[in-house]
Amino acid sequence: MTNMRRVVETPARVKELIISTFDRYPNPDDVLDMLRQQKFEQLKWSGVTTLCISFKSDYDIDDGEKDEGEWISDESFAALSSFLVEHLPMVDTLWMDDNRCRRVGPRNVLSNYVAERLDRLSKMFLRFAYMPAFGVKTLPPHITHLTLTVHSAYDFIDIPRVMAPMLRSLTLSAIPLSHLWDKFGGSGAVDFAELRRLDLTFHVPYRSIPSGKTEDDLMWERYHKENTDGPDGKPLSYVDPKTDNYKGNTKLKTISVKERTPKYTVLKSDKRPRFPKLQHLQLNLYPGRIRDFLRDIPLQQLLTLRISADLVAFKGLRLAGLDRLQSSNICYYSESKLREAPHANRFLAKAFAQPPTLRRLTINTSSKCRLRPPPTLSCTGIRQLKLTAQISYADLPTMLRQLPRLEFLDLQRALFVDPPPLTHTAEGMAQHFLALSDTAPVSTSLVKFVPDVLCRNATDEVVFYNIFMLIARVPSLRELKMFSFYSTQFFRELLPLFKIPDLSKRIRHLASLECNE
Repeated sequence: MTNMRRVVETPARVKELIISTFDRYPNPDDVLDMLRQQKFEQLKWSGVTTLCISFKSDYDIDDGEKDEGEWISDESFAALSSFLVEHLPMVDTLWMDDNRCRRVGPRNVLSNYVAERLDRLSKMFLRFAYMPAFGVKTLPPHITHLTLTVHSAYDFIDIPRVMAPMLRSLTLSAIPLSHLWDKFGGSGAVDFAELRRLDLTFHVPYRSIPSGKTEDDLMWERYHKENTDGPDGKPLSYVDPKTDNYKGNTKLKTISVKERTPKYTVLKSDKRPRFPKLQHLQLNLYPGRIRDFLRDIPLQQLLTLRISADLVAFKGLRLAGLDRLQSSNICYYSESKLREAPHANRFLAKAFAQPPTLRRLTINTSSKCRLRPPPTLSCTGIRQLKLTAQISYADLPTMLRQLPRLEFLDLQRALFVDPPPLTHTAEGMAQHFLALSDTAPVSTSLVKFVPDVLCRNATDEVVFYNIFMLIARVPSLRELKMFSFYSTQFFRELLPLFKIPDLSKRIRHLASLECNE
């Protein structure tokens, strides 16, 4: 236990207790012995309200031949859980990250703890490496924060029924879409009366666990050999999973199934959710149509929105009615190259079509095609823009002039324009700039600019030309964020331009420019 000696004298001041392993999945008996050796039970932990358990994996999932040691019984987990319940009486927040281990059955390290402590827990943040097991059938109504994350995507997950009218934050990751609302509330509509934040991640399931299975059924299917040569139809190696000497089969591989495309519309019509106070929504959807899900979301009351999905999932999406939206993060990834350019440009147009109330906008695209910002932007009120897209520096002036309040710009993967040959000297650069037909400011509000200059097949001259031609027309700019090597080279090329009288008066604002890493 880290820094145990420091807290021995003042245990009442400790608010959060972390029990973690770094190299292998521990035997709970060893953890319990360690706590007792430190005289844990003799201290008064009345101030601890948060308990964090993180047990690391001790095997490679593809290494089925490795001997992982003795089977860990449920009794060992139960003993550790009872000890923690007894000596941490004020815990109301539980964080758990339980990773893979072939030496345990479906129950996780804190199934017993959850069952014993459920009446006091109000915040539960649980991450599982495999099919989760909770030890309870229903979560109590006083739960306010709930996170359920499964590292592997199953097509059925037996999570407890959630009767949580006080739920304020809900995060579900890798939960099958077709079972989403079945576990919430009773019959009819699902009311999330107090929910403010909703974070959902859906994946294509690749582990097939049939519904209706009990934990013993699952244990049998997962850990036993597949041959049925025994006289009673059971495997020759069959051992009752309820007995102490059960160890299971560590060589059985995970069953993979074909990709499915569950759709939100398959949910029962009488299980629609209601979110009267929802303000923050985050979606990671693959596959499916985002618009189908958003029909149940009161978009007009959202303050923040984050959507990450395959490019096809954005088809038909309209971000209309988001009248209060202040922060938006829109991201797409796509493996398909078929007609990617028109779809990607439509995606970019939708991202910029959000309301003027927007203050922070992040757009991230994986397209390798050149994209063009739409000719008209409706999100004219944004102050912070993070844009990752292959748009050309030549398109930036038109875009920036439509964002009169923009103060921060982070630009990644933008395409450089090839400079004319005469710009390779300071005099030539000055002559080229002064000869432009449009030298009017492109922004009078931008204060900080973060350009992407790494991992490019561009020379220093190309980088300098593109950045200079932009910031020379941004008189409000005060900070340029670049790595030290590039900033040194940039200012080395910038200094001679101040010696040219006709140009220096146009770029005097760059003389006080700060360049930070």
